[in-house]
Amino acid sequence: MVKKQKHTEQQPDFSREITEMISGTYIPWEKSKEQVWPELERKIEASPSGRIRVIARSYLKLAMAAAFTLLVGISVFMQLYTRTINIPAGQHLNINLPDNSGVHLNAQSTLSYKPLIWGFSRHVRFEGEAYFEVQQGEKFEVTSGKRKTIVLGTSFNIYSRDNDYKVTCVSGNVKVVERISKKEVLLHQGQKAEVSPDGIIEIKSNVNTEQTLSWLVNRFSFTSEPLSKVFEEIARQYGILISIPGDIDNTYTGTFMKSSSVEDVLNLVCRPFNLEFSRKSKDEYIISRSK
Repeated sequence: MVKKQKHTEQQPDFSREITEMISGTYIPWEKSKEQVWPELERKIEASPSGRIRVIARSYLKLAMAAAFTLLVGISVFMQLYTRTINIPAGQHLNINLPDNSGVHLNAQSTLSYKPLIWGFSRHVRFEGEAYFEVQQGEKFEVTSGKRKTIVLGTSFNIYSRDNDYKVTCVSGNVKVVERISKKEVLLHQGQKAEVSPDGIIEIKSNVNTEQTLSWLVNRFSFTSEPLSKVFEEIARQYGILISIPGDIDNTYTGTFMKSSSVEDVLNLVCRPFNLEFSRKSKDEYIISRSK
């Protein structure tokens, strides 16, 4: 009785076949090289050429597949790799992007971009406040939530915190886009755009850009700014916590320098509104109404 053998398809062992083919080639070493080479050539030519072609073709397919997989992996990595810079409270930082565009980051700001594809897409995501000096080149985009700023080569200041979004054009032209409503405006030098939470864009002309950029030299100027926002900025610049009463609805106009102590600044801001401050801990202050 003949047992049926189960057929299983196996991948050819190329290395074994090549070894067998070579091992079957006996070279008589007592012959001279002039006699050996013609005999070796005849044996190689007599070997099954189809097998050689199959081996070469299989290795070529494997190499092509590996190269394609590697290219896809590199492409995905380049598109996904992101550099993120977080500036804590009480600190500022100046950085250069891959095209040498400069960004001056204020305290409590976050900027992220994709350095490996920067040559194809000059795009950053940003929250906080920063002054951008953009090199000439392809379109440069700054996305902040539902808002976007587009430039080619110019300088501008962006303030994007919570629902406040303000863009001041210092030189060149800047396009501000509200991404939900699709509304957009083009700013020229000395103009400022303020975008409301409901997407309305207001343009102001003849803006005092020196005051807007005063934070770059650690001078903080306010014109009819809600007092709660002023305390937020003081806390941000000094890296402290400030607790304020919930019913403060005053506005403040004034300037302070970061070189002053935080107590001097709090006293300067509190005095006109009959407020006082107390120190709860090393980095925490409480604002209250004077009795």
